[in-house]
Amino acid sequence: MTDTPFYLKQRHIELLIFLDQTRHLGRTAELLHMSQPAASKALAQIERQAGEALFLRTGTGTEPTPLGEMVIAHAKNLTGSARRLALEINALRQRNSHLLRIGILPSASVHITPELVSELLNKEPRLEITVHEGLLHDLLDRLVEEDLDCVIGRGSGQAPSNYVEGRFLYSDPICIVCGVNNLWASRKKIHIKDLMQSMWILPVDGTVMGDRMSEMFEQLGVRQPSRYMRSNAVLTNIALMNRHPWISAFPGTIAQHFQTRGAIKILPVDTKINFGNMEVMVRKNAVMDTPLRLLMDTLTLMFPQEG
Repeated sequence: MTDTPFYLKQRHIELLIFLDQTRHLGRTAELLHMSQPAASKALAQIERQAGEALFLRTGTGTEPTPLGEMVIAHAKNLTGSARRLALEINALRQRNSHLLRIGILPSASVHITPELVSELLNKEPRLEITVHEGLLHDLLDRLVEEDLDCVIGRGSGQAPSNYVEGRFLYSDPICIVCGVNNLWASRKKIHIKDLMQSMWILPVDGTVMGDRMSEMFEQLGVRQPSRYMRSNAVLTNIALMNRHPWISAFPGTIAQHFQTRGAIKILPVDTKINFGNMEVMVRKNAVMDTPLRLLMDTLTLMFPQEG
């Protein structure tokens, strides 16, 4: 690739995004209302700028190369930036306000979001805050595409390190919990082996919390419970534990939150492992405008670092 600046026209951006979705040049051309030769020519123009192929042609369609994935991400960023700018201009002109879009995991929404939103609006009443709750990989995709300004959740290998960076907030121990009327709730001393015949509510497979629970059982020298269901729905899990003599595990901050409200009981079990570090994640190229800077400063005050 030469030192010539890499520039994508709007039709190039649309071509890359649709081609990534369809993985088929012919279908992409149809969606863009252009001929396939015209789509091929436009793709060739982009690849000449890049200096090598962005997609590998196969018998069934196309697959992006590593460079292609990078350029596609760049195209999505450009689209997200343009959409964000339009929304910002509209908010400022029509309502004299600024936008802040926060992505948050369900495991952080109960104890972080209410305090964070309250603090932000106390400091800047003109903020228009939108909170999106979801799974980490979905939220990170939206962050990279500039559909979100930040994501608050547990740091993991899911974050694309080329585009996203995280700032540590706190670590959270695993707490074993049960309903308030469970027979185990009154015990002063419990070994994990005592609980293994109970019905458990475990985190969903493929999540950070699910991985940490597997590590916990291994560290404690026990096998995964033979009777279990999987759920990441905190309120549903609490209702089930208060209806049945079941056991589950919550991050420490959530467990403390609901125990102080008389909804669950934290059992005296040393789990020897954390659910992971809670972080606020932003794009590496993010412009620290007033709303995002205010959010970062507020989180720093909410979660001061020791030392």
